[in-house]
Amino acid sequence: MKRHDPAIYPGEYIICVNDPVKALCEKARRGNSEGLPSHGGCLPLACRNVALTPENTAAWQREIARIDKRLTSRPTLAPRLNALLRSRRTEIVEFLTRNGQEVVPA
Repeated sequence: MKRHDPAIYPGEYIICVNDPVKALCEKARRGNSEGLPSHGGCLPLACRNVALTPENTAAWQREIARIDKRLTSRPTLAPRLNALLRSRRTEIVEFLTRNGQEVVPA
């Protein structure tokens, strides 16, 4: 750790373990940023510099539960909003699965 001087940033949804070689935000800042987030515009579901604590995983589970509640609410959501929420839910589930986390079923 002394040699690499890691930059670790805790947050509600992830802990960023900033490795500039892999960081999407760093690549965007250095140029060639088409399709990458701007520096400071963290996209944790796309970045490989994340670590998850039990608290982070619980925050994602709460997000999934909020989405599920919205999807089953009445009156029925507009088709576009329904599709966006379903896509977001899928993205979160894939992220958690990719990072070895169990997703609590709805």
